[in-house]
Amino acid sequence: MKPLKDLKLLSFGILFLGINFLGNAQLKGNVFLDKNNNGIKDASEEGVQNAVVSDGYHVVRTDSNGGFLLPGWKKQRFVTWYPSAGHKGETRFIAISPEISSYDFAVRTKENKETTKFVQISDTETFEYGDWVDNLKKYIRVHKPDFVVHTGDICYRSGMDWHAKNLTEKELGVPIYYCLGNHDLIKGDYGEQFFEEKFGPAWYAFEEGNTLFVITPMMGGDFPPGFDHEDIGGWLQNLLMAYDKEQPKMFFNHDLLTNGDSFVFNKNKKESIVLEDYNLKAWLYGHWHINMVKTHGKSGVVSYSTATLAKGGIDHSPSSFRVVDVDKKGNPKSQLIWSHLEREIQIVSPQKNKLTLNADGNIEVSVNVYDSGAVVDSVRYSIWGKEGFNWESSLDATNWRSMTKTSDWNWRGTVSPGEEKEFLLVIDAFLRSGEILHRKEKFNLDGNSGTNGSKAEWFNLAGNKEHHPVVDMDQRTPYTMKWTANVGSNIYMSSPVVKGNYVLSAGFDDSNAENCFIVCWDATSGNEKWRFKTKNGVKNQMVIAKEKVIATDMIGNTYAIDIASGKLVWERDLKYNRAPGFITGLVTDGKIVYTGFAESLSALDADSGKTLWRNTAWSGGEGTTPTMTIAGDMLIASRHWGAIYAHNRYTGELMWSRDDDGLRYRDGVLSYRDNYLWVAEQDKFHKLDPKTGKTVHSFITGMQHTGTSAPIVLKDKAILSGSHPGIASFDLHSGKKDWEFQVDPALFYTPSYFSDQQQSLETTPILVGENLIFGAMDGNVYVIKADTGQLLWKTNLGVPVITSAAITADGFYVCDFAGNIYFFKADQ
Repeated sequence: MKPLKDLKLLSFGILFLGINFLGNAQLKGNVFLDKNNNGIKDASEEGVQNAVVSDGYHVVRTDSNGGFLLPGWKKQRFVTWYPSAGHKGETRFIAISPEISSYDFAVRTKENKETTKFVQISDTETFEYGDWVDNLKKYIRVHKPDFVVHTGDICYRSGMDWHAKNLTEKELGVPIYYCLGNHDLIKGDYGEQFFEEKFGPAWYAFEEGNTLFVITPMMGGDFPPGFDHEDIGGWLQNLLMAYDKEQPKMFFNHDLLTNGDSFVFNKNKKESIVLEDYNLKAWLYGHWHINMVKTHGKSGVVSYSTATLAKGGIDHSPSSFRVVDVDKKGNPKSQLIWSHLEREIQIVSPQKNKLTLNADGNIEVSVNVYDSGAVVDSVRYSIWGKEGFNWESSLDATNWRSMTKTSDWNWRGTVSPGEEKEFLLVIDAFLRSGEILHRKEKFNLDGNSGTNGSKAEWFNLAGNKEHHPVVDMDQRTPYTMKWTANVGSNIYMSSPVVKGNYVLSAGFDDSNAENCFIVCWDATSGNEKWRFKTKNGVKNQMVIAKEKVIATDMIGNTYAIDIASGKLVWERDLKYNRAPGFITGLVTDGKIVYTGFAESLSALDADSGKTLWRNTAWSGGEGTTPTMTIAGDMLIASRHWGAIYAHNRYTGELMWSRDDDGLRYRDGVLSYRDNYLWVAEQDKFHKLDPKTGKTVHSFITGMQHTGTSAPIVLKDKAILSGSHPGIASFDLHSGKKDWEFQVDPALFYTPSYFSDQQQSLETTPILVGENLIFGAMDGNVYVIKADTGQLLWKTNLGVPVITSAAITADGFYVCDFAGNIYFFKADQ
């Protein structure tokens, strides 16, 4: 009897004979330590044992001399070396050619670290050089990640050609790995042909730290690929057999494999691969142009969706890229970096040269500071009275205090003022790049403390279920910032709601879904009353009904919290189960709360959380930012790139839908006024019959309306805000523009595909008496005259404002993206 070893070799030889008979060429070569860096295997240079090499299907390890032999397969195009954690090389892949007799990979040793840091970018979809490239290059230069992964949609021939020249290891200083997206499958002999010409194989793997990183291709796109599930499934089986089953693994793809609990790749109807059985830790993807993080069931696999750093997301996710730190056990922790921001710093307390002491009689100092290319390591401050800030006093270290980081953008400090009334605040913000941002602000104490603000009722966006943003009261400018607090994360479109002496907003955390809170503050002092941790971020409008604040998070959990106590009254899982996160604003009539989207759109009893009806009329679609509107007996809902839907709000019956005339691309909130629906879309304004959905009247505005604003409709005027260039008033009948007020360029981009210095609003302006109050993406809060557009007052917060104001008898509340809530008191 032959030894078992010989039997295995015999079987291997028979396998080779079969493959050769089918016409597939064997592929051999070496992986060697190139000690003299000449790229040639010299006689004295050793081979690398156990290096991993693949032909795109088979995956083998090198022998003790660094040699390998691949059986080859019918679709082979490359021989690819999969870098280990301890080796690097200039060449990862070699195109297969009959002229090559040996595929040799010259490698060098490198530090084998236990932990890893990498950057994920996605869906850049461009052939142009933008500011985001410099942001990325600076971040890499300063923070030195191990590599960058682009998770696809480089986009078409010109996009791939541009990226292959401008986003390379040579240009960035670290390796960059590309995934194949649906728009990267273009016309050719097969869909990925041009991608291969520019970037090499569309599926491969590499090690960094203790983790295996796996690049997988989009399985379909604009043109058919040259591979199928059998090919990728077979390669995955071979890949996973070549590595330790318990080694931590992270997968990259242009899309999410599953929104369910288990990550299963189906090779065919009979064979499948359960990836969490191989210690899958995370799945990173793009495609949807959204920022979202989710933990998938008991498997504990975390999926990260990252929007594009080049432009605004489809669901208005801010332009951003993701940095992921991987520990020695392969566990990830991420941080989103907002792009297009350079050395931004703004003192927000004190503000306008005047400060009110907090309820404890102390001075509160707050600064918003951010840079896309360098983390802010620390911020210090000093407050000076009449002793002065001068050559000598600045050297006294006891005069400086460290500020506390409250969100990724905001830093705070508190100091007792003493007897003086006039002060100078000095701020130094220290960036990881070595840059120091220095600011000074003179201010006076106004003699008041801690009792600013007034009771109010503001239960919906714009203060009412119809979202007609008009308040019948008068307030005078200037406004004075009386107090500010922070939610502990970012605030998106969760505009503040007010009930008596309570004001509330909610934060989100698309980095790790950890710092997700609904927070309640004392409306008069800003003192925090309570905070409630949600399972994921609340990104859009909460409502108040039956003494409860009600909100729905990104993954479809709806919470009803007693406002007075902060205790959870009821919770409902909407069974959302969708990849685009829930970002639609809720609406209530005080008894029924409307929440959910598409298949999960639901009417809930505000008292009990009982489901009164659930939508069955339409499904699918992208996440959509408009807050739903109540129009009499109708509920008006939206689907991005889909339609407007009108349901009987008591039964759920679909009464009509509109997906024509640009309405399917609408991002704005609908207002209900004078028994009509009013809505702006792209460059047009519509008056709709709420019973039929038919257009009664419309006109071209000459503006861009892809922000999430609701219109203001008066007797003969319509006041419309836009994603560019600001806000304007029109004759309601003729469409003639009466005036236009332009805001400054956005600090970062949120409306879909915006990237070119647009002057954007995402908020709904509120008409208070004769004045309009609104925040903008330029970081300013504005008050302008409604009849002329004249600027009356503004204040700069240094960070985009994406929430609409909540109005009280003597001022207004508003939140910024840094997670701050402010109360601004009107002049008396």
